[in-house]
This record gives sequence, C-alpha cells and structure tokens, in this order.
Amino acid sequence: MAAMRGPQVMAKRFQKRDKRFLGIGAQGAIKGFFGGNALLSIAILLLICVFLGKEAVFFFPKHHEELELYRESGQEYVDSMKRQVEGHAELNGLVAQAYYAELDEIAGKERSIVEAFGAIVDTGEDLGEDEIDDWADARDDLEDARDDGDAAAIATAQQAEAQARAAWAAKLGAITPELRRGEVDSYGRLTDADWEQLLASLGEWDPVEEEPPAMVEEAEAALKRKMTSFGDARDAFATAVSDLRQLKERLRGIAMDVKDEAVADQTAAARKAALLAGAEKAVQAEDRQRRLDEAAAIVIREKFPFAERTAVFYESKPEHAKVAEEYLVKFDAALALLPVAPGSPEAMAKLETVREKAPDFRSDFQRYSAAVQEWTHDKPYGWFKSLGKFFFGKDWVTNSSWHDFYGLLPLFTGSLLISLIALAVAVPFSMGAAIYVNQLAHPWEQHIIKLAIEFVQAIPSVVLGFFGIMVLGTFLRDLSQVEWLSWVPGFPMQERLNILNAGLLLALMAVPTIFTLCEDALNNVPKAFTEASLALGASKLQTILRVLLPAAISGILAAVLLGFGRVIGETMVVLLVAGNKIAIPDFAAGIGVVTQPAHTMTGIIAQETGEVDPGSLHWRALFMVGLILFAISLFINWTAQKIIHRFRIA
Repeated sequence: MAAMRGPQVMAKRFQKRDKRFLGIGAQGAIKGFFGGNALLSIAILLLICVFLGKEAVFFFPKHHEELELYRESGQEYVDSMKRQVEGHAELNGLVAQAYYAELDEIAGKERSIVEAFGAIVDTGEDLGEDEIDDWADARDDLEDARDDGDAAAIATAQQAEAQARAAWAAKLGAITPELRRGEVDSYGRLTDADWEQLLASLGEWDPVEEEPPAMVEEAEAALKRKMTSFGDARDAFATAVSDLRQLKERLRGIAMDVKDEAVADQTAAARKAALLAGAEKAVQAEDRQRRLDEAAAIVIREKFPFAERTAVFYESKPEHAKVAEEYLVKFDAALALLPVAPGSPEAMAKLETVREKAPDFRSDFQRYSAAVQEWTHDKPYGWFKSLGKFFFGKDWVTNSSWHDFYGLLPLFTGSLLISLIALAVAVPFSMGAAIYVNQLAHPWEQHIIKLAIEFVQAIPSVVLGFFGIMVLGTFLRDLSQVEWLSWVPGFPMQERLNILNAGLLLALMAVPTIFTLCEDALNNVPKAFTEASLALGASKLQTILRVLLPAAISGILAAVLLGFGRVIGETMVVLLVAGNKIAIPDFAAGIGVVTQPAHTMTGIIAQETGEVDPGSLHWRALFMVGLILFAISLFINWTAQKIIHRFRIA
C-alpha cells in the first residue's frame, strides 16, 4: 500500500495547478482563445459574404431595368446598325494597313521624298513666313505695274521683286543646314545621295505659288502611278458604308433623346416632390414662387409613350433594308477591286485576312439586318437574356454617353489566361524545387533555396509591377524583335504590357506558395515508403517518380489549386502590366494570344471603384464582380481541402 502511494504522491507533485479566475482556468482560457479566433474568422467570412451580397443583390434587377429601357428607347435598334458599321470599320482598318504596307514596299522612296518635302515646307513656311509674304507682295506689285504699263514702275517693282526673292533664298539657305534628317525623313528610307539631291532641289521651290521642285513632282507622279489602283480600291472600300453610317448617326440622336426623356419621366415624381418641399422651406417669396412654377411645369405620366416616340424607327426600317442591300453590293465590288497579288508580303497577309473574314462579316451583317427588321420596342426583355448579358457579355463599357454594358466574359477570360500561364510556369519550377530540397539537396543547399524562395514572397507586388513595366516588358518586346525568333507565335510583340508579361510575374509570386505546400506534401509521405522502395533495389529517381510523387499527389494537386487561387486574386501586378484592354483576346492567333493585352476581374475593381458613385449600377456591377471572384476563391480552397481529405494517406 505504501509502495503504491509513492508514485501517486510524486504524480501529484508534478501536476500543474490550474489557477482559476472567475471560474476560468489557464487551459480553458487557451482553448477559448483559439476557439474564439476560429469563430471570429467564421464571423468575418460571413460578414464579407453579407456585405458583398448586400451591395450586389440589387444589381440584376437594376441591370434588367436598364436593358428594358435600352430596348424601349430604340438604342437596341440603332446598336444593330452600329455593329454593322463597326464590323466594316475593322475590315477597313486591315485594308488601310495593307495599303500603307504596299506603299512602303513598292513606293517607299517616293513616299519619303514627298513626306520629307512636306516637313521641309512646314519648317520653311514657319521660319520664313515674313520673307515669303514680302516676296508675294513684291510679285503682286510687279503684276500691277505691268498691267498699268508704266516702265519706271515696272523697273522699280522688278528690283523689289528680285530683292524679295534674294531675301527668301538667303533665308532658305540659313534654314537648310538646320534641318534634321532624322525628323524630316522619319522612316530613314532616303540614301545620302537622295537627301543631298532633295536639299539641292529646294532652290526650285516656289513657296508663293506652292510649286514643289521637279524631283518632288516626279516622286508624286510615280507614287500616284504605282498606287492608283490600290488607292481607288481603298477609297471604294472606305466609302461603301457612308450611307449606312449616316442613317445610324441620325437615328442615334433620336434614340438618345427618347432615353433622356424616359429617364426624366421616371424621376418626375421625385423631382416634383423635392421642389414642393423646397418651396415650403423657402424664405423669400420669389424663390418660393419659382419653385412652385417649376413643380407645376413637371407633368407626371403613368406610362411613357414609347410607341409614339419610337415611331420613327419603324418608319426607317425600309430605308435601312435598302441601304443595307446597296452596301453589300458596294462591299462586294470593293472587295473585288483589292489587289490579288500585292508586292508586299505584309499587304498580302492583311488582304488574305480581309478575304477570310469577309464571309463571316457578311453573315453577321445579314444577322444584324434581320435584327433591325425584327425589332419592336414592346418585346419583353427576358431575365435569362439579362443574366446572359452579364455573365457572357463581351462588352464592358462604362461612363458612356450612349449606354453602359456590363459583360463579365472579357474580364474572366483575361484572369483565366493570365492565371493559366502563371501556373504553367510556376508548377514545374515549384515542384522541381520541392523535390530537390526534400530528397536530393544537402542541408546548406536547402537553407539557401528556401531562403531565396521566401525572399521572393517578401517582395511587394507593386515593386514586381514596376519591374514588369520597366524591365521584363521591355526585355520581352526587344527579344521578340530578333529576326531569327520571328517563327515564335505572337512575335514580334506589339505591346510590352500583355498577358505573357503578367503571367510570368504572377508565376514568380506563386512559386513560394506552391513550393511550400508541395514540400509539406512530400514530408507527409511516410519514410517507410521510400525506404522500402530503396530496399527493393529501386534507384533514387525511380523512388521519387514511382513512389513519392504518387503518394503525395493529393497534396501536390491541392498546392496547385491554392496557387491558382493565389494568382487569380492578385490585383496590383495585373493592373500594372496586363495592358488593361477590355476585350476578349483573339484566339485565332493561337498560342500568340498570350502576347495580347487584357484586363482582369481584380484589375477592373481596383481601377474603377474609386471613380463611381456609391449605389449606382456601375458600383453594384463591381461588387458583383467581387462576389463572383470571392466565390471562385472559396470554391478553389474548398476543392483543395476535399482533395487533401479524399486522397490523404491513412
């Protein structure tokens, strides 16, 4: 019995006494502290959801009302014509690019002579304005003297004209050495001999009659001879849409007037009530009467007369059908006039693109023509169409004098592309570093690698953004200009701020997250697995590839997903270096799509939130984007946790 009491006494002595305060012990306080933090995190998460939901929940009803007004006011009707004109403008831009590419290829020297002389004329007329005016006056005086027939007056006028001509020649001689060849011949096409010949020919220039030297006249004639056919085709292509554009612009103003009147009608009751309330509080009789008169002038209608105000659109449908039919005839004729085999490879490529896009353009044009004919102001705007306009809309246009469009698709596409590029770069590097550190590296190598990766994580995102603008973007653009790399899709790059630039920087930011989680996943694999593999004769590489990685695959997948959540939620880097172009990238470019600029969901929130009025439709649209982004992040994290729990090693 005494032997048993000894251990019990010793055990009691080693037990820590739990001092209590208000009935709460130390262990209970610690437990309550960490449990309280968890509850606080849950409460904050719920508050974020409630806050985002409260601001975003009224977006869709208001958005639906705006789209109904968009249809009832006739803006939808006019927008169908606008789409037709914009489609033509896109093809016309390609034709213009092809024209100037051909111009540079077959008449680059002549073009440079004409443009260089034009720059010289601007400089000469600016610096020698007084001498030119004196010469013009002297020539007018000489002509008047000859008309009068007075020999003495003629002799005097001839002498004055000669002096004025000499003064201009002296001024031109002083101006010529100051001409900077790089500014005058901005494309650098003129040889030294061409430049000297042009300067020597300036003595033939008559600035009064605006007659160029013979060299310039010959260049203009050659330019016209070489480019007349292509120029006529370009002009025919550009003017084909003139009638349709004029009709669109005329109806556009009417639609805007209808919308403004309808909006004013919607607020009539509130404005009248405000004026009456102000009249009651007015101190001066004149001020009170003025407000009462303004309130009396406001007419409150039960329903705005859209049918009456949009009658002009119904009346214009036959005119549009006629103009659209005539346009297609002109379009086909202009398309047939374009050169089949231009001398410039770039012009050839542009014209081939025009011909490839022409059938789709015709199809879209006819579809919009059908939409014009089928439009009615009183057709209900369905809720599913309203939702689709937001989730699958291709336009995000705000602060527009015409109509604001809130389409999520270009922003989501930009975020997704940038994130995929970041993962494609970050995952191999992160996994490779984690495997090397965990299985192959010496302790001192592990320390250096981990320290370097942690240092990357400590770099502020705004600093990485400036690095992307000043260093990485410039380097990538210069690299893309290297001739032997022209085979790479998207090279040469037109913009230094693009999807690729943003993706590479986000990859750098994602490496620490993915590396740390991948290493944790490798550490969680029981050592018995690798020891058994090595004991059976497998090599180190075989053990890593066939035992370690399959056993840690759930943790690695979770790391990739969490890395994806990290990069898709990044704001500052993409705002600075992605280019901020709100448009769906042209996937017809293939892999080269990554060299195009884009915008993201996080970037649009950061860029526009400070510029909108709280409670406006634009404000709620941004909160809806934030809510969707928040839901995506929660889904990614939830999926990662499910993968870890589903495939974890017991």
